[in-house]
Amino acid sequence: EEYILYQNRWVQLGLLSLLALLSDWACFAAVGGTKEWTSQFHHNPEELIDLFLITNVASCFLFPDITRRFGLRKVVTFAAGLMTFGCVLRSGLYMDFKIPDYQCETVGTMLIGAAQPFFQCSPPLLSATWFGNDERALSTAVCLNANQLGIAAAFLVGGALLNGQVPEALDEYLSLITLGSIGAFIATVALLRDRPPTPPTSSA
Repeated sequence: EEYILYQNRWVQLGLLSLLALLSDWACFAAVGGTKEWTSQFHHNPEELIDLFLITNVASCFLFPDITRRFGLRKVVTFAAGLMTFGCVLRSGLYMDFKIPDYQCETVGTMLIGAAQPFFQCSPPLLSATWFGNDERALSTAVCLNANQLGIAAAFLVGGALLNGQVPEALDEYLSLITLGSIGAFIATVALLRDRPPTPPTSSA
């Protein structure tokens, strides 16, 4: 039996990788400008990173059962919306781009932390569903390494944009992450699919 590998598999991989990148960028957003963050909120940014990771671990335990019940597309799309809502809360996009209070930063971080496992744990399932046997290791590695690119973006972009400027630069920086998240959410709603029309292998 001949199996078809659809070009759309790369779109699916790109979407999941982008969501993974954005979630880690949002998590570590403050590391590129810890002084600016502390000056604005009077809290150590490590508190938010710890909160993110705690929420992330708790959410990881829910991933297998929820994904099995609702399918990859629904859970990833919901998680993308949850992350976007968290980013909006943190950026003050709903307040004419004014920095919100620390409580909004906390709640937004928890929402992003709850969403991330659905990007972080999905690559093996996506690879098994969309890719051929000889491509699965590569596709999974690409998606998993997108998390590291998100952390790198937090250091590089955060350091370049903040650079001692508060609160205007911090406002713009968080809004940039939020706009990226909104774009990724819209693309996910429009383009993400559970599976290809036909399986890529006998094991898919």
